[in-house]
Amino acid sequence: MLKKVLSLLSGSLLFTACTVSKQWNSKQTQQSWEATFQDFSGNEKLKFPPHKDHILYLNAKLATTSGSLQLFANEKRLTHPNPVSHHKLDLKNKLLIKLAGNHAKGSFRLNYPQFTKKNIEVRYNSNIELLALSYVLANYDDFTGFSDDQSFEINGQPVKVKALYALTTKIANTFKSFLKSENLKVIKTYFDKDFYAHYANFVMSLPDFPNATVEKDNRFMKSFSSLSDAQRFTAAFNSFFLEINFQKFLVDFKPYYETVQKEIKLNMPASNFIVEMENLFGKEVEHYVLYPSLTMPFSSGFAVGSQNTIGNIFASTNQPKEVDDIKQLKLGFDNSLSLRTIAVHEFGHAFVNPAIDLVDEKIISASAPLFEPIKKQMSEQGYNQWKICLYEHFNRANEVMIARLLGDKLKADEILKDNVDKRFYRYLPQIVDQLEFWYNNEFLDKSYAQKAAEIITELKSK
Repeated sequence: MLKKVLSLLSGSLLFTACTVSKQWNSKQTQQSWEATFQDFSGNEKLKFPPHKDHILYLNAKLATTSGSLQLFANEKRLTHPNPVSHHKLDLKNKLLIKLAGNHAKGSFRLNYPQFTKKNIEVRYNSNIELLALSYVLANYDDFTGFSDDQSFEINGQPVKVKALYALTTKIANTFKSFLKSENLKVIKTYFDKDFYAHYANFVMSLPDFPNATVEKDNRFMKSFSSLSDAQRFTAAFNSFFLEINFQKFLVDFKPYYETVQKEIKLNMPASNFIVEMENLFGKEVEHYVLYPSLTMPFSSGFAVGSQNTIGNIFASTNQPKEVDDIKQLKLGFDNSLSLRTIAVHEFGHAFVNPAIDLVDEKIISASAPLFEPIKKQMSEQGYNQWKICLYEHFNRANEVMIARLLGDKLKADEILKDNVDKRFYRYLPQIVDQLEFWYNNEFLDKSYAQKAAEIITELKSK
């Protein structure tokens, strides 16, 4: 019996000490514990062994109609100013959670998932590099034909478009002699059928070019008509890799990839937002990866991922200042604001979008008239459908929530104000208010998706 209990609790041990209770009814799972009682006096405890790479997130709801009930972590009393309280507890040392009752009548609910501490990984993917290069070469004139008089403003300063694409042009010109390649012609037929970025997850799921093969059960073949079609695409890339000696490029440009890594790591946001996001959605992901790309066109990017990985592929977002002198390279990956957006915002979509997808389509459709007052402004930002607009509203609300949970009220207010005043997210304040109410009152009773459905149903045009 003891082995069964220990297996169930998976690293936590429940024991009772000096407890007297009447009509005690409780239920416990691996990550939760709830009970009701008429007269509880004494202590109930949960013990967790140390695990230096884990954080325990204790979400608690204590409710009494008489007597008192208090919650402690390693003998420190935990406050609960709201009906549901949240406590982030590091497991680098052993942890004792204690419920202390004094003639308490009522109930408690505890939820205590453990999350592995995460770091954001940064690495390039050679298959993506060849995919993006092929796209640039297939559209060579569009990316290298900028005139000297083409410019626009960045932070109030005029910048020549040609300067922004200096790295793209340099790399494209390295392969200019292959613009009429038969392999590139085959690849371009696929880009004509579907945007090149939509092949990203597929090429990342393959072995490295030029030795890539396609398994018939590959999960990312929706852009292909058949297995043989996917194999033809893959064969063209294998052959193009060899034809242009892409391995030599990867070796020759190693200092560039190393510079990109340095620029990103010096400007990357802290990864402490990840555990907040995972607790909000009750979902843990093993890897969070940034895939910087030298071969992608300036300022472009897109999300990728698999069952255990959330990633984002992106090009430089600052003007490259030096692309020729290897000892003085400044490649434009040092934009801390863009890196924060790529990490918090883009990673957030991997949590928000599936939750919104769980909302009944009838609810989405019924709320669609709310799109009309902001349709023009949203469409100008590339969001021309109501559901996509909802993704963006909830994801930006997610950013506000996380900033507040990390204690950065100024950043939270800045994100909210910027998105309402400059980006026309008129429903954002309502969504933020309702999500905060859920977090502080209903978190243990409703999932994020359930609350999202309620919020969408109750949205008002103000």
